[in-house]
Amino acid sequence: MKMQGQRWVYRLGNSVVCIDNGFSWLGWTQERMVVNDETVQQSDGWFRYRQDFFEPWIIPGGEGVLRVKLVAALLTVNCSASLDDRELQPSETRRADWSGAQGTWPADDGWTLIEA
Repeated sequence: MKMQGQRWVYRLGNSVVCIDNGFSWLGWTQERMVVNDETVQQSDGWFRYRQDFFEPWIIPGGEGVLRVKLVAALLTVNCSASLDDRELQPSETRRADWSGAQGTWPADDGWTLIEA
């Protein structure tokens, strides 16, 4: 299956969080949250237009929640992230095109940096 994807990279303290989205024009979508090279959440399905991830996160003074929201738009997917209601900005964004079975992802070097 021919897939297109976007990756948003967030640096939180000593952690690197990657939010990946992949979709085909046939209607398949897949998403994952990767923290320090380990997939901590993932989802997939047909004709889905929205996905939310919630992940417990250690913050100064206790525990917080990292929230990520992915929403499909006309020709792209929008990603927003917050840590305990504080909006986060990605340190970089990337894109990829690949072919493979449902649930497959490109290698890390297959993601191309999007110039801001």
